[in-house]
Amino acid sequence: MKKILLILMMVTFVSSIVLAGCSSSSESGTGETSTDGVKDKAIDESAKVEEDNQETITLTLRHTQIGEGKQSRLVLLEDAVADAESKLEHVTYELEAVDHEVNRFDKLPAEMAAGNQPDIFDLFGGADTIRYAKADRLLSLNSILEELGLIDQFIELNEFTVDGEVYGLPIGGFTEGYFYSKPIFEELGVKPPSTWDELEDIALKSKESGYVPFAMAAQGAWVPMMTMNTLVGHSAGPDSIQGLLNGTHKWTDPEMVSAFELLQDFVKKDYFKRGSLGLDYGEQRNQLIAGEAVMMFDGSWTSSVFTDPEQAGDMIGDIGYFGMPGVPNGVGDQTAVNAGFSNGYGFSSTIADDDKKLEAVKQFIKSMYNEEMQKRGLIEDNVLPSMKVADLSGVDPLMSEIIEVMNSAGGAFPAIDGVIQAEVNTILGEGIQRILGDDVDPLEMLEKVQQVQEKANQES
Repeated sequence: MKKILLILMMVTFVSSIVLAGCSSSSESGTGETSTDGVKDKAIDESAKVEEDNQETITLTLRHTQIGEGKQSRLVLLEDAVADAESKLEHVTYELEAVDHEVNRFDKLPAEMAAGNQPDIFDLFGGADTIRYAKADRLLSLNSILEELGLIDQFIELNEFTVDGEVYGLPIGGFTEGYFYSKPIFEELGVKPPSTWDELEDIALKSKESGYVPFAMAAQGAWVPMMTMNTLVGHSAGPDSIQGLLNGTHKWTDPEMVSAFELLQDFVKKDYFKRGSLGLDYGEQRNQLIAGEAVMMFDGSWTSSVFTDPEQAGDMIGDIGYFGMPGVPNGVGDQTAVNAGFSNGYGFSSTIADDDKKLEAVKQFIKSMYNEEMQKRGLIEDNVLPSMKVADLSGVDPLMSEIIEVMNSAGGAFPAIDGVIQAEVNTILGEGIQRILGDDVDPLEMLEKVQQVQEKANQES
């Protein structure tokens, strides 16, 4: 009996141990798993706190995509920024829109002088890039382009290169020439001119038929400067513009004066819309779209307006393009065109010492400068690519006409405002506006411009 009781007590003891073990196991699995669960929870909470406490990096991005005609370009920029932000956590690109002329001639120069320029900003090549690079305000991009494999992908970087260092990236290329109304040309019985006399004949017939020969909106001096740029390139020669900086050419050279006299001649013949000095840039293309004007000298980027049904309306497919014919007694190849890659984005030199912002700049460049975005710029905004693009299918017929003019050109010369110093550009623009107002003698005006040019050359 005692033996039986002893056995029963042992069974009860063992059972209690087993049940206790089962209870422990059923509550938390193995002891090891329970401990890991607590650790995992602590790690997750710690990571969340660290993520919440991580500072957001904000880069200021100054652009000039303002106005109806630049909406397509703004969309491309916004898409590139969205892509960059999706690739980087805790990084924001803060976009700031500023008028082109205000940014280039007022706001950005003041910021550069004070050393508080934006992180990323709209930048012109040539004199602007040279001045800011010499002041150590621009970030050198050579190593970044090498790292991203982009150093050989751009068609031309000369306008943004100073002493072998690349300081800016062109967003696209451009050329300038005459857009014209095909229906009115047909009505007048004329074709795109190949000589200066033929251009004059079309202008005269247009005026006699009650049309404005050449659309113009000169509130911003850079608009009529486009026409003046090609007149100078043809009259004084393709090398004359760069020669203004090194002294081989002067604004008062006879060939240079002749170019401005051609503009004055158009004014005296009443070939431009009256009151153009009070009109904003957008009004220029509206004159062509509305059938008020017959021809308009403008940049290739404007072609996007004429392929947009909301802006061009019934004129879709009815706008053509031709290059400015050679001028009387012109110097050099008269088929040369104003073309280049002079506008894009620059980056503040202060970013070099900020690893997080530097990574954000690299990502912006990857998101903005690639074949997909370049082709979108060509198709959606009709901006000539600044990078090599293998697939050119789907190009608009109007852009094809522009590309054909470029391909047949015997050379190219740069944009005046992309070469000369800002102070020279200002007085030149004012002089051109005065010519349009018919209240200044071209030679008298150019003598003053030359004085400013010589001073600027000495200072630089």
